[in-house]
Amino acid sequence: MRQAYRRILRYVPRYRGALLAGAACVVASRLLMVYAPRLLGRAVNELADGGAAAVTAAVRTGWQFLAVSAAAGVFTYFMRLLLVGASRRAARDLQRDLFAHVQKLPARFFDRTRSGDLLARLTSDIEAVRFSLGPGLMYVASTLVLFPAAVVSMLDLSGPLTFAALLPLIAIIALVRALGPSIMRRSRAVQDRMGDLSARAQESFAGARVVRAYAKEPVEIAAFERENAGLVRETLGLARTRAWLTSGLHVLGGGAEIVVLWYGGEQVIAGEVDLGYLATFMLYVGMLVWPMISVGWVVSSFQRSAAAMERIDEIFDQPPERLTLAEPAEAPTPVRGSLRVAGLTFRHAGATDDALTNVTLEVPAGTTLGLVGPVGAGKSTLLSLLTREYEPPAASIFLDEHDVTRIPLPALRAAFALVPQDAFLFSTSILENLAQAIQAPLEPEHAQAMLAVAGLERDVESLPRGLETVVGERGLQLSGGQKQRVTIARALLRDAPILVLDDCLSAVDTETEARILARLGAELARHTSIVVAHRLSTVRNADRIVVLERGVVTESGTHDDLLAAGGWYARTHAQQRLAEAWGDLA
Repeated sequence: MRQAYRRILRYVPRYRGALLAGAACVVASRLLMVYAPRLLGRAVNELADGGAAAVTAAVRTGWQFLAVSAAAGVFTYFMRLLLVGASRRAARDLQRDLFAHVQKLPARFFDRTRSGDLLARLTSDIEAVRFSLGPGLMYVASTLVLFPAAVVSMLDLSGPLTFAALLPLIAIIALVRALGPSIMRRSRAVQDRMGDLSARAQESFAGARVVRAYAKEPVEIAAFERENAGLVRETLGLARTRAWLTSGLHVLGGGAEIVVLWYGGEQVIAGEVDLGYLATFMLYVGMLVWPMISVGWVVSSFQRSAAAMERIDEIFDQPPERLTLAEPAEAPTPVRGSLRVAGLTFRHAGATDDALTNVTLEVPAGTTLGLVGPVGAGKSTLLSLLTREYEPPAASIFLDEHDVTRIPLPALRAAFALVPQDAFLFSTSILENLAQAIQAPLEPEHAQAMLAVAGLERDVESLPRGLETVVGERGLQLSGGQKQRVTIARALLRDAPILVLDDCLSAVDTETEARILARLGAELARHTSIVVAHRLSTVRNADRIVVLERGVVTESGTHDDLLAAGGWYARTHAQQRLAEAWGDLA
């Protein structure tokens, strides 16, 4: 367990002052609590003496008891405020660092990790850690002060009765050791099932339109119910184990009280001690019973948070992207935008075949490259390697004759403006989505100009709030073509030397595509451009077109050259022209 907490404990020194003050409040409040029963016992004895003077003395002692209890309450308030507050701040720091670390992880991590599970680790797992380090540590500290102070006071009253009362409580140690490993194992299972459930819900919500389009609501409900049932099953298993622990602690605590009542009662009846003595002793036993019972809750809490911290550490243990280089870096200044790929061979982690094999091509600065080929040919993989979303082999990709693996990652990516195949938008306004491309405030006039180039100005004007229209999660309020054109405008606003369009006109019709390409012509001429497309009309005016098939460059040339060659490009072009002709006839 100590290993599981090694990371969160690094945050503790930041709040040393609050923790020390909270610890002082723990000591003060618990010592006052231990002193209070003696006052109550004295009041009982004073009442037992009888008479008006006895009542007056008992009332005076009662007021002292109330004052001590109130002071203990004040210190307890500040104890909780300081210790729980420090735990929340430490959890906030952990959450911030975990989120920042996730932002630095490479694309391959997100390829195999569900966003819902990440969300569960960022929220419920961190809350489990915070809960144990806040209330959990507070109860541990309270027990460490209260238990020995109460035992010393009990020994001062009666050694034999103290040992008799503690005997049932010793068995608590054995009970905790027996059930602790099971609680740890079941706690980890609960956290895992919670992550699965969160991932299932997140995917279903994000794909709500697809679910409805295919009438898959019953399937999604059934899948969610299976995950939910698994969570309930694991949670009930954990609850049963915790119930055994809590019940055992209550039984043992009650046994201690019975021993005191039996043995001490006999002493009172025999006249060996007075009633106030027994009342004081019973209060001390009650003080011991609650900390011992809370041990079960604390152990369970620590076991669960240790399991949660292991899941959090799994994310922290993932190596981030290499943003900077240990050796002297190379970076073209200024970036002209020429690209060269030399003998690039790349295989995805875990794959058995190469995604790209000996790919060689060149894109001079200021020219446009069309990249086409069948689905799965490796086009998107090549684009990901250009910006090092996946790490390419050294000396295989060059920007202005600088090896991209030798260029610091921020400098490399600053040279590219990407329009991705998946037109992702944040659930904010159109204007805020466009502003993602630049660091300075975005003027609406500038945004409108780029929307006009992307062919979206009329669509935006027809929206209820224009540029301030909120697009919804992943841009669900817009059509597929509108989302693609917003991402085109966003990339143009970046005004980077290299513009990459990854099949970004697939959701618009051919007439709209022709209008957008006509407007984009001037922008493409100002940049080095790479245009990936399945519709060959998109790339016909490119300076050079490269065909990828199964990760291999099979054709290269201009539109006319490739038509004359009679290969994949010519066949596909003929098929698309035929499909367009049939569409016109229909």
